Amino acid sequence: MNKTTYIIFFLSLLLSQDHWETAIFASDEWKYIVPDAEPQSNWNEISFDDEAWGSSQGGFGYGDGDDGTVIEPTISVYFRKSFSVSDKSKLSSAILSADYDDGYVAYVNGIEISRSHNLSEPGTFVSFDETTYYDHEASLYNEGIPDNIFLDSLLLNSLLVDGENVLAIQVHNVGLNSSDMSGNFFLTFGITDESEFYSSPPFWFQEPIVFDQFNLPIIMIDTYGTEIPDDPRIPAYMGIVNNQSGINHIDDPFNDYDGSITIERRGNSSQWNDKTPYRFETVDDQGENNNVELLGMPQENDWVLYAPWQDKTMIRNVLIYSLSNQLGRYASKTRFVELFLNNEYKGVYVLMEKIKRDNARVPISKLEPDEISGDDVTGGYILKFDWYYTGDNIGGFESDYDGMIYNYHYPKPSDIVQEQEAYIQEFIHNFENIMLSNDYADESNGYPSIMNVESFVDFILLQELAKNVDAYRLSTYIYKDKESVDNRLIAGPIWDFNHGFGNCDYGETWETDNWLLEYNPEGGDQMAFWWELLWQDENFQLKAAQRYTELRSTVFSEENINSIVDSSVLHLGDAIERNFLKWPILGNYVWPNYYVFETYEEEIEYLKSWTQERLNWMDNEILLLSTKQNFKLNLDFSLVRTYPNPFNPKINFSFEVHKPGIVGLNIYDLSGREIKKITKSFYQPGVAQMSWFAEDKNGNNVVTGTYIYELIFNQNIERGKIVYLK
Repeated sequence: MNKTTYIIFFLSLLLSQDHWETAIFASDEWKYIVPDAEPQSNWNEISFDDEAWGSSQGGFGYGDGDDGTVIEPTISVYFRKSFSVSDKSKLSSAILSADYDDGYVAYVNGIEISRSHNLSEPGTFVSFDETTYYDHEASLYNEGIPDNIFLDSLLLNSLLVDGENVLAIQVHNVGLNSSDMSGNFFLTFGITDESEFYSSPPFWFQEPIVFDQFNLPIIMIDTYGTEIPDDPRIPAYMGIVNNQSGINHIDDPFNDYDGSITIERRGNSSQWNDKTPYRFETVDDQGENNNVELLGMPQENDWVLYAPWQDKTMIRNVLIYSLSNQLGRYASKTRFVELFLNNEYKGVYVLMEKIKRDNARVPISKLEPDEISGDDVTGGYILKFDWYYTGDNIGGFESDYDGMIYNYHYPKPSDIVQEQEAYIQEFIHNFENIMLSNDYADESNGYPSIMNVESFVDFILLQELAKNVDAYRLSTYIYKDKESVDNRLIAGPIWDFNHGFGNCDYGETWETDNWLLEYNPEGGDQMAFWWELLWQDENFQLKAAQRYTELRSTVFSEENINSIVDSSVLHLGDAIERNFLKWPILGNYVWPNYYVFETYEEEIEYLKSWTQERLNWMDNEILLLSTKQNFKLNLDFSLVRTYPNPFNPKINFSFEVHKPGIVGLNIYDLSGREIKKITKSFYQPGVAQMSWFAEDKNGNNVVTGTYIYELIFNQNIERGKIVYLK
């Protein structure tokens, strides 16, 4: 991309605009058809004869009361509207406003100008009976704002002709059983002078946001007119303006980066948000990796543009990564920026380091494909728990015990060789065997011999502080270096906390009490069995209590946490207002918000108050953990652990008896109904074990789900939850 051309075009666009007029309204008279076969291939062109189509008021759909013409449930509806252009040289830009349920493709004069993300890739044919990948709710009938697609003057010049033109739309449903369907479309033009061609825009219409001065670094990306896909990365050009004065303008020279990149959408569900996150690599003119510093971060070529969306503070990831780095545990470095993509302002983003092996990121040994024996093959490796076969998770192996998938993150699935796979699988197999052994907590032969315990303590404390709903299940990394460097498993880095700190309406994570490690919802994302075993060990709990107590007056103090929040808000400054002018989501529910606040200030106050309440609860619980062992010798009986949990079909209850007595075991469902009563037995002092084989009192197999156990010794009762998975 030529920097001069980019800026001259952008400035000329701003200077030539006079006002906006709407040429097509959703409520206009349109020609339409509900197809039972594929329409003629030129249905979206001006030359098409649409006399056989119906004529009626838009929009078209059913179920929401927002339709000018109600149709029967269907997979698709096609409609078109002609409009006249008397002088296209006076049309400087256009906005297609798309209010739809569930997906669409839009054309001007037969050329595709936009489509929803839940249909096949741009440029591919969408048949009349194609359903969307997922549903999308219309906005206007809920007092929201439709999607707005900006068309610049260069594109308009190639699309339009003086005279008759046609806007054509195909709307698609998620399925025939869908309860609703909507198709309401508007076409609005920017007029260069005082000429009047059409009508005033709808009351909700928003002009493109125009700014010329920014307090954050500006990132400008040009994809040469190509829409960014999920995969693979496409070539693009990127420039960064970051002046020492802290005041940046769109026409300032690129002074932090000025060169080529390759870019793609990133994330699982998040890549379908209106504000899209991206991953990019800096490359040279030949398309090869180009390690560079960006905004003062260490040299690398892999980067992430995180798009704060559900997290309306835009701070949660920045906060937790900062706390992790203060603990001495690597987490991605971050920089707030403002993004322009293909001349369109996209709001506040966070430029972050992608998690990868690197001396300045995850500092483990490099593993080459030819390193297949001896110390060479022992490291380094990065493994990840996440949704399998999504994003980068296209290869891995399954646990021998609970079906959990260990995804390969480094080396990549495409790079790891058979001998390396065999080594890391055997290492994890041995680790899981240790966790299932009776002496799994033994200092010499148990998990302390194969795990960097301190890293797991810090990892768990960070996850629990934020009560991150994905903790231990998704976006969870562990890694290992060469045997000659450190042959232990290490937890981290942490990743993806936008649903943390009370910002989630499922998994009971909006509440400030309870440990996530003790929450295993039926039907939820499973976590590896050994996380709970680790937490059940009193020595580990004591280490966690001691570490938390140490951090509570430093990194985990309210003063430190609030300082990070306040300094982030101050640094964001005027960019906050610009972001929410672009994305007016304050006061609106965005999945999975638990609380919805009208103002940004209320969002920040909630983040602070929720964190304060969470810390208060942890203070009390950690105090109990730290004093637990002091009372152990005064008890007649204590539970050591339950394992494996989740289980199938056998679960063991290991306990310690401190004086002779009779022990009984009862199993209940969540409603309190007795499922099984294990025969009481007499035990001498020492460690003993009882088992349950997932059968009820009649000898029948129980159903999958969560159960309550009750281990009874004289008047002492130990209760807890266990999960049976088939």
